[in-house]
Amino acid sequence: MKLRSSLIALACLASFGAAHALTPTEIAAARADGSLKEIRLAGASALRLMVGAYIQSDLAQPATFDVFFDSATGSNHRAYSFKTKVAIGGWPVGTPVLITKRDAGGSAQGVTPLLNGGDATQAHMLVDASCTAASGGVSPATDIQKAGFICSGTTTGLATAGFSDVEPALLQATVNGGTGLDVSGLDAAGFVQNIFAVGVNKKLYLALQKAQGLVAAGATDIDESAAAQPSIPKSFIAGALTGQLLGSSSNKKGWNLLIPASVDSNINNKRINVCRRTPGSGTQAASNLYFANNPCGGTANQFVPTAGTTTATLAVTGSLTTLQNSSTGAVETCLGTVEGLADSTGGGYAFGVLGRENNPQAVVNGVPSEKGYRYVKLSGATPSRAALISGEYDFAVEASMQWPKAGAANAPSADALALLTKMRSEMGKAAILQGLDPDLQNGLAALPSTVSGAWSDLDATTKSYTSHTNRISANSCSFVRMTK
Repeated sequence: MKLRSSLIALACLASFGAAHALTPTEIAAARADGSLKEIRLAGASALRLMVGAYIQSDLAQPATFDVFFDSATGSNHRAYSFKTKVAIGGWPVGTPVLITKRDAGGSAQGVTPLLNGGDATQAHMLVDASCTAASGGVSPATDIQKAGFICSGTTTGLATAGFSDVEPALLQATVNGGTGLDVSGLDAAGFVQNIFAVGVNKKLYLALQKAQGLVAAGATDIDESAAAQPSIPKSFIAGALTGQLLGSSSNKKGWNLLIPASVDSNINNKRINVCRRTPGSGTQAASNLYFANNPCGGTANQFVPTAGTTTATLAVTGSLTTLQNSSTGAVETCLGTVEGLADSTGGGYAFGVLGRENNPQAVVNGVPSEKGYRYVKLSGATPSRAALISGEYDFAVEASMQWPKAGAANAPSADALALLTKMRSEMGKAAILQGLDPDLQNGLAALPSTVSGAWSDLDATTKSYTSHTNRISANSCSFVRMTK
């Protein structure tokens, strides 16, 4: 993923002369002599691309920037090393910094461990001389999705700060894997709107297109045009996620409610494969509140999401199956797996909830991918930033960044606090979002509170990246309303 402001990056590169990347060996040396500043971040895997892009664009001298993954895919941990291009707190320009980002465990890891100041069992990537050059890796890095080095080791310690797709209190609800801990000891604030969507595998996408008359009955491949994007009722997704629609059954409560036998002669036997996240995931918390009103409705006014298991078997036919996945990438893999399934009755059907920044056809370093799924409309509303801004689409929540308040044993130092405060106040603004990769832009919108003045007086660019609507800050259970 490259930032589009390449001319700015080149200018910065020239201004810093012979500065060079911070390789693992140099990081180890800087750590040993005490000059390295280390920041540990955790939580909200849906925000990992935004974090990396912001570090690259606004904190790092371009020629000093390096990217580290824990594996070829970087599914659990990523890190970024650089020398600062601006003074931050008491750190002058040129200060060597290493920022690690733990994605494993999702948003809960950006909240709960911060509340347990004496518990140092959280694992973070270890960047040292044991790291190896990644296959095809480039140093200094120009693409945040291309690792220069692979660091498979971890070290124990607490995060300096955390991210969550929803406010910390919501993650303490039982349905989200929480235990009701008091979150008042955290300095937490929302900084950007995170947009979510429902993705379905391509075979289901084509069947829905045929059922809705968007392609010819004999079509063998999907129509990729926006005009042919099919829709699924929000109520159907809610029913499937809460165990009311069972796929193949004598009650015929499954895909047959959306797709006629003229499109799929075996539709009554087709399994509803649900690809969902584990409790503790911010994506799952957003799904729980949006489709099950849980925990928002209280005992009398909420539904219980079907938990499923991490070992559920995906199949073409049979009753509803819910597979829990530990990461966003695993949900994508789940959808892709069902896309590859076929038997005598035809292909399999699946859906899952994902952050909209994920692109099923992403291009990384010029190489296109095909993940086997596409996004659908929800009750006729397109899952896009433009539709969110206009108020037509409302599956979005306010992402939060937090750290322990002053006085806590694990509160950040004054200089680390300056960096964290800078990140939280700047990352989600329209001026930053408009410089990010288009894929990442699809899943984010600036909060209305980040701009002043009347909406009608804003320039067109700011309008296109700033939401017109929001929920009450730090209350994802509130309704979405137009506020600007």
